[in-house]
Amino acid sequence: MSALCVDCFYKLQVATTLAVRLAAINMNYAASEMDAIAGLPGLTPRMQVPDIPKGPIILNNIKVSNSMVGSINTGAVQTIDVSITYLKNAGSDKASIALKELAETIANDATCPDTEKNQMLDQVAFLGEQAVAGAKDRRPGLIKATFAALSNAASSVSALADAWVKAEAVIKPLLGSS
Repeated sequence: MSALCVDCFYKLQVATTLAVRLAAINMNYAASEMDAIAGLPGLTPRMQVPDIPKGPIILNNIKVSNSMVGSINTGAVQTIDVSITYLKNAGSDKASIALKELAETIANDATCPDTEKNQMLDQVAFLGEQAVAGAKDRRPGLIKATFAALSNAASSVSALADAWVKAEAVIKPLLGSS
């Protein structure tokens, strides 16, 4: 096998896994048909269908140190990253910068417990989603509760306090929250 770049190797792995998945699904189908014909359901063993390999996490706006990637909810960070991109494209540079700095501060804080860090990232992701949503689709009650929860968390995590004050000053008016 010749040397491949990381991206090409990942694509090769996905293609190989898809072929194995298709074969396993077909084998399981054939086994089910044989069991149905024999009148003995569940007699023939089934093959486990492999999952498609996960690719690297690609974030265009947020920088998370490698040591923190395993301890944070990467789905929330990706949601925040997408919201930042939308805000940038819409011309809301201050809001995108505020969300970016807040997310990076939370994700890279080594003093905050992982569960609390993930809760805060989920809350920031929610605020990002609400910031890019139309005014009629926003959820004011949840927005207000999220602001309160993040304010409370910021008061207990010193590294977060400054980033939260800056972000809150920009995001609250954007969401029409008082």
